[in-house]
Amino acid sequence: MGINSYINIPKEMFPDMELDKISVMGSYKGASANTMDKMAVRDIEDSLSDINGIDKSETTISPGAFAIVLTLSKGANRELTLSRVKDSVALSRQNLPSDMNEPLTTLLEKSKPLIKLAISSSVLSIGQLSVIAQDMKSKAAKVPGVSEILIRGDSDEQVTIKINSEALLAYGLNHGAVLGAISNLSYIFPIGDIEQRGNFVFISTANGKADVNGYRDAILNIDNRYVKLSDIAEISIEYPQIDTLATYNGKKTISLNISKGVSGDAIVLSKRLQEYVLAQQKNYKDVDFTFYEDSSKPIKDRLDIIISNLMLGLILVFLSLYILINLRIAIIVALGIPFSFLIGITFIYYMGYSINVVSLLGALIVIGIVVDDAIVVSENIQRYIDEGVDRLEATIRGTKEMLLPVTLATLTTVVAFLPIFMMQGETALFILLIPITVIIMLLGSLIESFLFLPLHANEYLRKSNNRVNWIPLQNMYERVILRFLHFKKISLFFFLVLIPIISIYMASSMKFQFFPNFDGNFLYISGKVDINTPLEETYKISQEIEDELVKHKEEFSLKAISNIIGYRRSLSGETQRNSGVFMITMELHDRASTNFVDSYITPILNLNFNFNDPLKIRKEQTYELSPRARDIIKEFKNRYNMEDLGVMEDKPGLIRSDIEISLSGMNDELLQDGIKKLEEKIESVEGIRNFSDNIKLGKMEYKIKINSYGESLGLSEASIARTLSAYFLEQKQSTTFNERGVMEIKTEDIKKDSIDTFLNFSIPFGEGKSVKLTQVADIIEIRDYEKINKLNGSIIKTFFATIDKRKTTSQEVLDKLEPTLDELRASGIDVMLLGEKEKKEQLRNDMQKAIFLALFLIFLSLLLIFSKVKYALMVMSVIPLSVLGALVGHKILGINLSMTSIIGILGLAGVVVNDGIIMLDFLHGTHKLEEFLLRAKLRLRPIIITTLTTFLGLFTLIFYATGQAVILQPIAISIGFGLIWGTILNLVYLPTLYALVNKIEKKAI
Repeated sequence: MGINSYINIPKEMFPDMELDKISVMGSYKGASANTMDKMAVRDIEDSLSDINGIDKSETTISPGAFAIVLTLSKGANRELTLSRVKDSVALSRQNLPSDMNEPLTTLLEKSKPLIKLAISSSVLSIGQLSVIAQDMKSKAAKVPGVSEILIRGDSDEQVTIKINSEALLAYGLNHGAVLGAISNLSYIFPIGDIEQRGNFVFISTANGKADVNGYRDAILNIDNRYVKLSDIAEISIEYPQIDTLATYNGKKTISLNISKGVSGDAIVLSKRLQEYVLAQQKNYKDVDFTFYEDSSKPIKDRLDIIISNLMLGLILVFLSLYILINLRIAIIVALGIPFSFLIGITFIYYMGYSINVVSLLGALIVIGIVVDDAIVVSENIQRYIDEGVDRLEATIRGTKEMLLPVTLATLTTVVAFLPIFMMQGETALFILLIPITVIIMLLGSLIESFLFLPLHANEYLRKSNNRVNWIPLQNMYERVILRFLHFKKISLFFFLVLIPIISIYMASSMKFQFFPNFDGNFLYISGKVDINTPLEETYKISQEIEDELVKHKEEFSLKAISNIIGYRRSLSGETQRNSGVFMITMELHDRASTNFVDSYITPILNLNFNFNDPLKIRKEQTYELSPRARDIIKEFKNRYNMEDLGVMEDKPGLIRSDIEISLSGMNDELLQDGIKKLEEKIESVEGIRNFSDNIKLGKMEYKIKINSYGESLGLSEASIARTLSAYFLEQKQSTTFNERGVMEIKTEDIKKDSIDTFLNFSIPFGEGKSVKLTQVADIIEIRDYEKINKLNGSIIKTFFATIDKRKTTSQEVLDKLEPTLDELRASGIDVMLLGEKEKKEQLRNDMQKAIFLALFLIFLSLLLIFSKVKYALMVMSVIPLSVLGALVGHKILGINLSMTSIIGILGLAGVVVNDGIIMLDFLHGTHKLEEFLLRAKLRLRPIIITTLTTFLGLFTLIFYATGQAVILQPIAISIGFGLIWGTILNLVYLPTLYALVNKIEKKAI
């Protein structure tokens, strides 16, 4: 069952970190962001505000469209909340424009990027490639596990009719009548059917003209006047690229961005998909299919490295047991480890989780801990055998003696990790697999230690001489204990007063960052030019930047480079779509091995024996290359007066921006001024990589206000608007078919994109009369925001910044901005600190509750062992004192404290008391010095061995973490170094405290 679970369990980089979300999306072409907010969004937000189960509402309004994303509260019923949202949107429909479609409400499906497919050809046109791309999308979507496929760089085929308004004037034709005649060129619906006996017939039309010449030669009946369409319009059948363009390695392509569902196995799915698509390639002549940005490769590489680290940890644990005790115990203990792992994998699989960096690192963290139970039990059995007790009796006695303390010691570790389940938000989803993995494997270890290990011990253990003579070490330990007993008050003053003071001082002097830097395989260049820039011009600018980066191919170890124009992920993490944005993706070769383990041990344990991988050539990490890329491209920002241009690296996904400050209030100018003050201040702060804001002006808007002269002519705002929209608003008139599918027939004026045409437009009135637009209406020029962002119904202006975490932290930057923030608050602006600060505050609140609960549960567990509260409190006093070891470990390795460091310290609380339980359980009841020293010496070997095996299990993660594993390295540092210091406390401080409490004096010898 365990092997089957491992084969079938999904494998991915990170666990699912998204909370359930509902999206409400609507559109109304031609409306500015401000108009869209007033006429649609506000009413919908008001109707949604009373729904239970919604934690947060985020709204993005852009010209002609809006999207409201509702994040559901933990435990909220998805289907019930979705139904309520749909009902609320339907009720607000009565307040929306009559010709606006009802907004679409959907539950956002969770998906993860899998791979991209570039479709290109040196022979075929983009239009022809678009047809192939649509065909491949349909076929690839049928591959099991594929959840979503987005096409970038394609275009839909359409019939474009550009009407010559001057020709209409010359012919004396009514524009509305012309559009009506054009709309009658095609009819795609069924006409009917005839069911004559023996001859059933369907009736339909030819669905419009066969080709462009057919449309040009079409005769229109316009108010009983017959006109050839080509006399009054230009007609073409084309693939207008108005949304996005895509390139791969400098070549124009169409890109298929393929995503997988939450449950799909990225490695298996990617292989299956590539085999399927490449098999289809033979059906498309002169077309090249190229896969790139394959997420399964780094997933496989990272998982292979972690698995090899697990194997190395197992080997180190086995060798340490062999050297410190004997070969037979090493074998018996090692036999139990696969059992615990298989139990863990089985439970994770059937609980619906996956094997990923987090779950495997959870296993790596617990690998040393999981053998502790087996070591203590087997060592106790071996002790009795060495004393001459019969093997069966020794097995029974040694097992029974350890049953209660080992079970409760395991329980304390379990309860230390349990409070992590109380954490909220995306952070909890990210870290959740660690306590699940640890708890399940510990329980598996407990089962193995008391059910199967005694059977193996009875069969294989023999009386033997240890490879290491522990007597000299035990004698030295006795002398140390006596020395501390002689100065026990001074010793306890050192432990109980000085150690906490040193710990507090060290913690206050250390920096905190939510996640440590880690090395990925991608750098992203995100850029934005003026919103009025055409797509092709944006393409040319981005191509210049791309060409410049390619010149430094060797420096970056560049594997491939791709570009999407018309779409980008901004520096703040938001997605943007317009003609003035682009995003260049630099895919880098793998980093060369930098340590002995990765170079020589990992290839052996992975059984590939590839000691000189030619693809691992990159020398620097992505966060080291990022500043260099920024230096190369910075000249383009000034050259083209770009609004945004920056470099981004891969992130875990929990935090969009290191610094995110949102301002809200009634005075829009005051908010803009506040954002400018923050930007001016942050320019002088060291360690800032990029900064930006969401105050971007959109396209110019002309508002038409009819004057008294226009009204005296019988004109109205509505009549003028209808006349102008027929000329300046691209309109769908009809739909037709061809052999490639559905085509829309769209019309626009041939001079639509001319401001002079608009200002000099002649408005018809009366019988054959007309008047210039500017004579009957005032033209008011305004420039609205490109988009409006709202949080929980309030409009917000947001400032974003990313930092160089090697030079500074988010908190240090915010401390420098605090005077400016206080000034903004004093002016009446509401300041919200989001980004890492928000997550940090949430973590602090969660950890306060978790630590309190963990200590309480550990205390209850200890009361099951010790009859007196004082002994439970004695063991628990080791927990806060052991934190110093975790802090020292971070200092030694030069690593900042992080969210995962705190999780590690929480887990340390459960681990460090285990040895305390083993020690105090043996000392309990002793009141004479001789017996006290004897029992303390008997616990020296198991305590040292369990500590050593735990540390060796964590060894590779502490000292040789690479790639995404670096994120969880602080957990291993906290537990590993904390446990070493905790071992000293359990061996020295705890016996000294016990002697003082029970008045065991040195003079009693």
